[in-house]
Amino acid sequence: MLALFLFVLIVFFAASAIGANSFEMMKSSPTAVAERIKPFGQVRVGKSDEVVVAAAPTMPGAAPADAGAKSGEQVFNATCTVCHTAGVAGAPKVGDKAAWEPRLARGMDALVNSSVKGKGAMPPKGGNASLSDAEVKSAVQYMLEKSGLAPG
Repeated sequence: MLALFLFVLIVFFAASAIGANSFEMMKSSPTAVAERIKPFGQVRVGKSDEVVVAAAPTMPGAAPADAGAKSGEQVFNATCTVCHTAGVAGAPKVGDKAAWEPRLARGMDALVNSSVKGKGAMPPKGGNASLSDAEVKSAVQYMLEKSGLAPG
């Protein structure tokens, strides 16, 4: 029994000696905490001697922002194709003449107006607010032509 007691006592003192600084290292001083949680960047207020202008990254093959109006095909491929290729939420599929005829029968202006302002599940301008009304109209004309109809 005495041997067990001595063994436990030796292990206790050995563990205390080895881990004596561990508790101190776990304590965090306010300076250490502030260093760990400080922001990565800082905001500069006021005049700066050096002006740094970072250019926005461009995607390969992307047109410049001032490239002008997009063609109907470009607008269709970028915005309309997701819904009008699969017929999502009742959208008339490109190439389905029967689906487009009743819409065109109301008139080209009404069809374009529905596309610009949104109708049913379709958001205004197909969800791309950066499109002009003329670009939306050219996309509608493109879809009608691909469906075998002559836009008016």
